[in-house]
Amino acid sequence: MGRFFIPAELWKSGELPESEARHASQVLRLHPGDKVEVFDGSGRVALAELTEIGKRAVKIKFLNERLEIRPRPEIHLIAALIKNERFDWLVQKATELGAASIRPVSAARSVVKLTTADKERRRAKWMQTAIGAAKQCGHIILPEIFAPASPVEAFQAAPEGLKGIPAVNAGGAPLRDFFTQTPENITFAIGPEGDWTDDEMACAQSAGFVSLNLGRHVLRSETAALHVLSAAAHHFLGGAGGIGEKL
Repeated sequence: MGRFFIPAELWKSGELPESEARHASQVLRLHPGDKVEVFDGSGRVALAELTEIGKRAVKIKFLNERLEIRPRPEIHLIAALIKNERFDWLVQKATELGAASIRPVSAARSVVKLTTADKERRRAKWMQTAIGAAKQCGHIILPEIFAPASPVEAFQAAPEGLKGIPAVNAGGAPLRDFFTQTPENITFAIGPEGDWTDDEMACAQSAGFVSLNLGRHVLRSETAALHVLSAAAHHFLGGAGGIGEKL
């Protein structure tokens, strides 16, 4: 069965967005009467029947609708910018693993530097990457993806709960000791290729982050991010994205 994304503001229109309509009609070659699943990224999902199909417009009829809520704890990711294709890949995989939010940061040692216009373009691209990943893997709720900010802004914006920051030379607790309570939120802050600076580590610690030790091996930024997301998902939720709850 095909899966299609409809933004919340277009949900009541009874039509697929133009890009999704083209995919349904020209790629999947669906026909009136075919059943599909549609979701809005915030937890609303429905079985729908295609009623009219054109090259750029596809109308649907909702057959049933339900609301899914993200399981607790929510797992958030602060990630320093790395090379574009690698960060795109990170967004895709973090979505598959059920990250509740992804907050990119322009760290002092980030190789990638973005202008204000670049930040908005990249954020729009990351959202499309997340939508594609959610469609493929069956997730209903998309991560919130923020425009790149400074490390200080990101650390201070982290929700209350467990906060961990792995760093190559910072020592710190292993993950098994970090997971000693079940909070509402868990936030991990992953540094760039050259790691966090001492000043950035100090800012993180003043915002409540504790140093983490991920083991003897030095991991690439995107590998470290997926390692902690996966570990937290399995420890607290029983698997990637958890089992979910339905209302």
